[in-house]
Amino acid sequence: MKLNRFFLSLLLLTLSFINGVCGEVFSVKITPHHKDWVYKLGEKVEFLVTITEENPSSRNFSIQYEIGPEKMPAVVNVFQKAKSGILRIDGGTLNSPGFLRCKVTVSSGDEIRTEIATAAFAPELIEPTASLPADFDEFWSELKSSQKDLPLDLKLTPIEAKSNDKVTYYHVDYQNFEFKNRSYGILSIPKGDGRYPAVIRFPGAGIRPLGGNSVVADKEVITLDLYIHPFPANMDNEFYDQLANTALPNYMFFGTHDKYSYYYRRVISGCLRAVDVIHSLPQFDGENLAAWGSSQGGALSIITTALDKRIKMLVALCPAMCDFTGYLNGRAGGWPHFFNQENRSMYQNKQVISVLSYYDVVNFARQITVPGFYSWGFNDETTPPTSFYSAFNVIKAPKRVHIIPEGKHKIYPEQVDKTYAWILEKLRKK
Repeated sequence: MKLNRFFLSLLLLTLSFINGVCGEVFSVKITPHHKDWVYKLGEKVEFLVTITEENPSSRNFSIQYEIGPEKMPAVVNVFQKAKSGILRIDGGTLNSPGFLRCKVTVSSGDEIRTEIATAAFAPELIEPTASLPADFDEFWSELKSSQKDLPLDLKLTPIEAKSNDKVTYYHVDYQNFEFKNRSYGILSIPKGDGRYPAVIRFPGAGIRPLGGNSVVADKEVITLDLYIHPFPANMDNEFYDQLANTALPNYMFFGTHDKYSYYYRRVISGCLRAVDVIHSLPQFDGENLAAWGSSQGGALSIITTALDKRIKMLVALCPAMCDFTGYLNGRAGGWPHFFNQENRSMYQNKQVISVLSYYDVVNFARQITVPGFYSWGFNDETTPPTSFYSAFNVIKAPKRVHIIPEGKHKIYPEQVDKTYAWILEKLRKK
């Protein structure tokens, strides 16, 4: 019996090896033919599809490609057969500023690979579709005024498990803009007798809180990682999993019927009060404060910096919430995509459009007056580049830009490195 099991195991191992050697494994890569992926209006783009086999063969691959403005229905849809190597696709052009995307699906048997590439056409000329409410400044000034006489009631609870000989970590609990409405976060303060610059980090979309930024904290910088939901930031993971699956799965859509009820009003209030938290700390140097975030956090970084001039610099990576109404004008709009084909029937009405104009990052970007570091990728399907160029292009303050053309909706190591280098350099110069 043992011998039979031995031979069976040997047979399975041999078959596994044969499948690994002779298996039909292949990869697909697609790029526009310009190295920087950028084109002039009316210029033709050629998409290069490279199919690479792990073990070269003469088989034919089934190929489908779709071409059209990003996040819009395809205007070209082609099926064909091809062998491995380079396939050249005529992508056409755009005659107005925007992004043209080619999506390629390659299959052979049960194996399927899908990749995209997105060519930019005069992106620096993209103009926003978002409208600016006549009382936009008044609306946000009213919120800020309501906070002035409300005690911060700051509570700091040391987190011994995270603290070390350089930094003390705290769970932060403070009063938001109305009675019994609290905000939370994780604060790190360098140990020592000095006074330090500070960074507020705003979170990406989701329920799970951040845990503190040890890289920046170790460089003698105070950091405050915000948790935007009305629950403590020091609970077990199961607690946040429950929130994500029950109470808050679609929080970004809550309250769009009224500008005073939209979920992000409370969120933004908590972000503004976070600036008060930093300024209340005796260890803060009183001047050098940066905002930092990606996706939803990138949006909140721009929004908070626009509303509170005590912030002296900002980082916004692939910011969300930009130019919501792009979809209503035949092009991609910002996350969370209120007016795309899936959501349009629920939200396309005058009231919702009006409410969202008070929260559109475009209208805050116009008020940015401090240096910023911005970074994104053209292949981002969550926060489309058309949408955040709408906001980026109206910013008149100094801008440092790092573009990863093939970048999708995630943070890449090079973005992290460049962000750290830029923000630490700026803080040291102050």
